Amino acid sequence: MNITICLVAYAQKFTETESFASLDKLSDAIKKKLNVIVFDNGAIDYSEIKLSPLFHSLTYLYNLDPKERGTRIAYETSLSLSKDEWLMLLDDDTLLTESYMLTLFSELEGKERESDIVAYCAKIYDGTTQISPTASETLDMLLYPREAGVYHQDISGISSTLTLNESFLEQIGGFTKEFPLDYLDHWLFSKIISSHKKVKVLQCKLSHHLSVQDLSSLSEERFHSIFSSEYRFYKAYKPDLLCQLKRKYVKMILKGLLQRDSGIRWKYLIKLMLQVEKRQNQD
Repeated sequence: MNITICLVAYAQKFTETESFASLDKLSDAIKKKLNVIVFDNGAIDYSEIKLSPLFHSLTYLYNLDPKERGTRIAYETSLSLSKDEWLMLLDDDTLLTESYMLTLFSELEGKERESDIVAYCAKIYDGTTQISPTASETLDMLLYPREAGVYHQDISGISSTLTLNESFLEQIGGFTKEFPLDYLDHWLFSKIISSHKKVKVLQCKLSHHLSVQDLSSLSEERFHSIFSSEYRFYKAYKPDLLCQLKRKYVKMILKGLLQRDSGIRWKYLIKLMLQVEKRQNQD
């Protein structure tokens, strides 16, 4: 069995990313089972780079779309090109391991695999903190990490290393255009649960650098993307938590006003809240 891996690259040359380096270190036996698609959203086209012949296949695609340069277009393109049963989503700053790949292939090739399991993932750590998978029915997700096992509810996480059944993806219409980048991962988990399917968390730990942990380091454009996507996600898919989310925003705004803290972009949150109220009044 082969699987397709969609590695999404951004500001860095893809051959110098942590993810590609970890892929390159895998054994030849594992590499021969991987159809790797590098989808590059960066500013520089690296199409001229000589690609490694050691994978079953390795394809480099440079994104020519000037408007959509997120994960959705990368995943959707890879899904359309893949001829495998399973598609792994991979950020450029996640370290894959031989152990994880062996465990994953053992699960996918197992004769007793539950047909309702349409996604597999590892436990992802940023330093000592497990950032994925976590509970989904709370805003304080990181306080409730999920252990290894099979889940049919109350689970979410990041998309990196999430390995999805392609037939299931086709059944749900592929990757939604609602979330071109941020919160696409939460949408995926919510679609699995609402479709009465299951996620299996494997007993494997992987390292990942989660840049959005530090809000002060984000550009205004990324800050806007995260918080507008967050609001739209909870309004559409987790309405029971929407009031809590608004209270969270109000606390962040008050903190910004009192401390003049530019790190949380409190002025943007005021604008977002005003836009929310205007839409509600129009409705």
